[in-house]
Amino acid sequence: STQSTGEIEPMLNKFGEGIGKVNEGMEEMVELKEEMFNESIKEYQRYVTTVKSVLKHRDNLQVEKNFYTASVLNKQKDLEKLEASEPGKSFATFFGKSPAQVKEEKMSKLQQEITTLSNHGERAGDALVVASAAVRSDIERWNINKEKDCRALFSNLSSAHIDFYNKSIAVWQDLITSIDRD
Repeated sequence: STQSTGEIEPMLNKFGEGIGKVNEGMEEMVELKEEMFNESIKEYQRYVTTVKSVLKHRDNLQVEKNFYTASVLNKQKDLEKLEASEPGKSFATFFGKSPAQVKEEKMSKLQQEITTLSNHGERAGDALVVASAAVRSDIERWNINKEKDCRALFSNLSSAHIDFYNKSIAVWQDLITSIDRD
């Protein structure tokens, strides 16, 4: 019985070494997967944060454009009402201005405000178009790059798995050869 235990002990030690080597390879595989995927996930999170920021800026430009558009419409309505109204008494008539002159000054001021607001609105609209095109372009470019990155990631991961399994097979083949020799 002692002799059979003595014969089995080296074989069990070799078997244990084989399991240890395969376990080390598995741990390396897990670390590699974590490293590969964690970096990709961190990159994706940075990208999402950047896109949120860019979209927020784009949304602010949209709000600004909408503000100017609404302001122009309101000023145009005010101008139309003023044009349709009869010149009346106002505070300025107490200072010697005629009601028609006061009305004309108010209309001129409204037209200047409309022009100024329209110019601001056009600039905001132009900035919005540029920002939208930039966001669209960046997202398309990122999608293309991410597709390439994912292909490379899975290809590298597949290669790592193949290497791991080949090393595992080599460990077990060495163990079998070693046991057969003994």
